[in-house]
Amino acid sequence: MRHMLKMLAAIALTSSIDTAKADQTKPELNALFDVLRTSTDLVEISVAQNEIWSHWFDLPADSTALQIIFDNGMRALHFGQPQIAVTHFSRVIESAPHFAEAWNRRATTFFMLGDFEASLADIQQTLVLEPRHFGALSGLSMIFENTKQFDRAIQAEMLLSDLMPNNELIQARINQLRQKALNSRI
Repeated sequence: MRHMLKMLAAIALTSSIDTAKADQTKPELNALFDVLRTSTDLVEISVAQNEIWSHWFDLPADSTALQIIFDNGMRALHFGQPQIAVTHFSRVIESAPHFAEAWNRRATTFFMLGDFEASLADIQQTLVLEPRHFGALSGLSMIFENTKQFDRAIQAEMLLSDLMPNNELIQARINQLRQKALNSRI
């Protein structure tokens, strides 16, 4: 698990951001990530995050026929049908392995099922495809928190903080995790 975190951190911090990868091709994304990096307004940050999600949910032009399958996976996830969601997301991944959000959504579904190892593997692939994926980094933090690896959860949150240095909610979460880490040592 320690090796996994180091690898994920290295991917997130040192990967050159290649916008030629699938759902990251939209030129609007860079400007939205600039907002995340520079804004001090939580509402503006939230709006930018929502706009990023809306771009990430759209399959790239070469894979639009898979959109219905991805959307069905999202519906299954929303309606608490995780096994069906995994099936749909896996089908998208098989046909469009370059679509980061299918990996991320399957990671989320595996997390819901309590399969943290599978979730970690999918988070890793998400971050290979989109090193700026704040949802995947948040999921990484949640896995480590749920497995009582608070120092690793803090490290994942620090990666989030690199993307959104002025987001006070991330700093509050880091402080909360530090307290949990301290309490776990007592």
